[in-house]
Amino acid sequence: MAGRISGVIGVFGFLAASAGAAQDMPNPQAMQMQVQQIMQQRPREAEAAARAFLILVAPERVNGLDSLREQAKASNNQPVYVVDGVPVSGPPAQDQYWMEVAQLTVQFDMVQKLSQRDSVRAQLVGKMFGLEANARAQQRAYRTGSESSRPAIRAKIEGLISQHFDLEDQLRAREIADIERRLAEVRAESQRRREKRTEFIKFAVDDIIRDAIRPRDASDPGSRGRRPGRPLRIRRAWTGRAYPGCPTSGRRARGVGQAYPQHLPHRRGD
Repeated sequence: MAGRISGVIGVFGFLAASAGAAQDMPNPQAMQMQVQQIMQQRPREAEAAARAFLILVAPERVNGLDSLREQAKASNNQPVYVVDGVPVSGPPAQDQYWMEVAQLTVQFDMVQKLSQRDSVRAQLVGKMFGLEANARAQQRAYRTGSESSRPAIRAKIEGLISQHFDLEDQLRAREIADIERRLAEVRAESQRRREKRTEFIKFAVDDIIRDAIRPRDASDPGSRGRRPGRPLRIRRAWTGRAYPGCPTSGRRARGVGQAYPQHLPHRRGD
C-alpha cells in the first residue's frame, strides 16, 4: 500500500499537471530512481528541502516528519549494512524517514520546475502533494493502529483522496481548455490559409520561374541561381511557422515578402 500512495498518486499528480508540456515531462522511472538514490545516499540537504516543502504544502505535517526523524535516530544502534560506502538496508524507522524525505524532495523539485511554466498548475500540484503527505501519514497510522481505530483512519484517507481527485479534475479541466484553445487556433490558421490560396499558388509559381531564369554557373561568384544538379525545392508559404500572424508560432509574424529571405536581392547561392 505504501507504494500505491507514494508512487501512483505522485505520478498521477505530475502527469495531470504536465500533459500540456510533454516534452518537459521527466520519465517516471527516472523520478523513482531519484527517490531510491536519495534513500540510499541520505544527503542532509534533502532533509532541509523536504522540510521546506512541507512548510509550504502541508505545515501540519512538519511535526510528523520530525517525529519520524527522532524515531530514525533512536534506531541508530541497530545494524546497518553498507556496500561500497552506501547503506543498502537499515532499520525500518530509518527507511520510513528517508522514504518520506526522498518523496518530498523529488516532489519539491517537480513543483519548482512546473512553476516556471505555469504557476496556477504548480499551486494545484503542490496542494495535491500536500494531501499525499497527509495520506502517507494516515497510512503509517493505519499500519500500526488497532483494529478498532482502523475504520476511522480509513475514513480520513478516503476524505484526503477525494480532495486529491477533485484537484486532479481541475488540472484536467485546464488541459481540456488548453487543447480546445489550440484547436481553435489551428482551425483559424487553416481557414486563413485557404483564403490566401490564390496568393500562395502565385507565389510558388513565381518562385519556380524566377529560379529557372537565374544564372546556373556555380563557378561564378555572382551567381544566385540553383547549382547544376541541385533538385528543385518549392518553398512553402503560410506554414505553421511562417504563416502571417500565426497564433501558434513561436516566431515573429512574417508577410509574404519576409517569409523567404532567399528571394531578396544579392543573396548568394540558394
